[in-house]
Amino acid sequence: MKRSLIVLTLIAGGLLLSACQKKICDMTQEEAKEWTKNATVAEMNKKVKALTPEEKEKLVRNWLTLNIPDEDKETVIKGCAAIIEHPKLGFYVELFAHTPINVHEADGGAWAAGDHISMSSGLLAAKDPESIRDTLTHELFHIFNDREHGAGGISALNEGTAIWIFNMTFYENDPKKMELGLAEPAIGTKLYYRDIGIPGYPTDIEFGVPTDLTPKGKEVYDMLMAADRSKLPVYDESKIKEYFDFFKDINRNQEFSTYLGLFEERLQLWLQAH
Repeated sequence: MKRSLIVLTLIAGGLLLSACQKKICDMTQEEAKEWTKNATVAEMNKKVKALTPEEKEKLVRNWLTLNIPDEDKETVIKGCAAIIEHPKLGFYVELFAHTPINVHEADGGAWAAGDHISMSSGLLAAKDPESIRDTLTHELFHIFNDREHGAGGISALNEGTAIWIFNMTFYENDPKKMELGLAEPAIGTKLYYRDIGIPGYPTDIEFGVPTDLTPKGKEVYDMLMAADRSKLPVYDESKIKEYFDFFKDINRNQEFSTYLGLFEERLQLWLQAH
């Protein structure tokens, strides 16, 4: 009996070791959900960075649920693999495992709703992996904000962080985008709702300051803030309001390049004073 228990223990240990040694790209979706639940953002980024481009595509195939026409799946797979080519975005694999991608009839765009993404038939029809990469980097971050208790709902920071994470990764060599940092996407969103507006939505939206971020949320928000040259005080409601008040007389409802020039000038004044 004792010998049998030892043998069974060794077998179980071997199976556990085998599972631990499995490359993440070979995990099933259920195994992926279990692994990512306990992994930190840094651990996910490290594991994904170690994969080859081919293995990253394999991971996407194994982890992602695509409720879209078969002829569009390869484009989305390549677009998602392009997201995790960036070393700071390996943690998106957890979002892949938990976020089905559906399709709706429209000329372009996509939206995040609850626990899924809906992509337009027009966006898919373009067969452009880079457009898929760009769109899903943004939309999946709305899912991240919801999962990790970041900025939520219709708020300046929910939209702003989803724009900024895209700018600071795929446009990190664009001096203009990097100089404007998180401030322009966040404050610009609040100005957009006020000055231009979207039918059926409020004109005075919340800042969306996160108050109960999960550890993963904190890891990512700290990463966003570390790259933010505008130094937007993401965690402080009173300070972000003071920051906004310095820009609130800028009219968003004008030629975008003119607005950006005004915002840039004002930002430089703010940073010089602070």
